Amino acid sequence: MIKPNVTSWRSIDLSNVFNISLKMNDEGNRYGFSSDVDTHVMKNSEWAVVSYLSQSKYGKLGNNNFTGTEKKVYKNKSDRYITGCSYGSPNDDGTDYGCKYQYDTNINGTGASTTGNIYGVYDMNGGSWEAVMANYNDTLTGSSFNAMPDSKYYDKYTFPNVSFACNMKECLSHGLSETKKWYNTVFSVVEQSFPWGLRSGPFNYRYSTSIFSFEGGNTSTAAIESSFRLVIA
Repeated sequence: MIKPNVTSWRSIDLSNVFNISLKMNDEGNRYGFSSDVDTHVMKNSEWAVVSYLSQSKYGKLGNNNFTGTEKKVYKNKSDRYITGCSYGSPNDDGTDYGCKYQYDTNINGTGASTTGNIYGVYDMNGGSWEAVMANYNDTLTGSSFNAMPDSKYYDKYTFPNVSFACNMKECLSHGLSETKKWYNTVFSVVEQSFPWGLRSGPFNYRYSTSIFSFEGGNTSTAAIESSFRLVIA
């Protein structure tokens, strides 16, 4: 399971991650999940749900311990890819990388969670890119899938423009057009050459990142900075 203060799992291609996630509810699994539980790699629309929560009265936006730009989820700038780390501020500049604050350090550490306290979701800004199940027009290029998985397990985008990406309409509630470049963060869309969605951003990205960062990418290279996130439904 995902734990703080460990090295994140990277350098694994998306199809392997996907197949592993589906096996987590197999009979006799070590997690104690029953077959009624649906385990899968996070879709982009599911990432959006968590990001919206962070900017609501139930998330960091509603946490009175933070004001102004501090409402932004603090970045994980650990150059060792340690989970749960915090830079201690929304500042994205500089090359002073490392685990400045751990996840349970009050305010400075917990500011890296979606709620601003220890009960939120961590590592959604920085640390590494995170592959989400978001795909351009069922394009297999850039993955090791032999065929696209069941449609319920990924978000399909049909046009390389967020205003028309869902069958020539906006993909509302997907954290795309309605949150594009919030906090002035990096944003590009999935398209034919880069058909798989990536969220968050690496610890040393030269552009500003946030929980709303989004890029199209090629996941077949299993780049060292790319990780993933699982959902249990």
